[in-house]
Amino acid sequence: MMVMQSVSATGASAPRAPWHLWVVGVVALLWNASGAYTIMASQAGRFPNQSAVELAYYAAQPTWFAIAVDIALVTGLAASVALLLRNQAAAWLFAISLVAMVSTNAYDLAAGTSLVIGNTGAAVATGIIALLGILELAYATAMKKRGVLR
Repeated sequence: MMVMQSVSATGASAPRAPWHLWVVGVVALLWNASGAYTIMASQAGRFPNQSAVELAYYAAQPTWFAIAVDIALVTGLAASVALLLRNQAAAWLFAISLVAMVSTNAYDLAAGTSLVIGNTGAAVATGIIALLGILELAYATAMKKRGVLR
């Protein structure tokens, strides 16, 4: 099978971006943007229809914890943009996002303050979010290894 190559500004050839890169990149961008909006609006108490439990949860978060959560959100968003730009930083940014997400969730569980405790819906949503973070990282890493990301 012949692989189409393109020449970068440095003169090095790189494989052309497969069609799925654009699909994954756009879906990841929309997913991460909606997640960032939802959580940041919730942290500010401005997300519509928040329950009293959710408002109290976000209001009680220490500043360092909210910043760590926001790092997970912003690096996921930046990783999506980097993926669309075919920049190899996408893999590192997805990794940072995943580590920040797992770390904050682990802390929240250990502290007994996580919304997933006793809430099956929140537990399922958190599991799906973590799984998608792993898949985003795996995809970006695979594209980096194939030379699609430069």
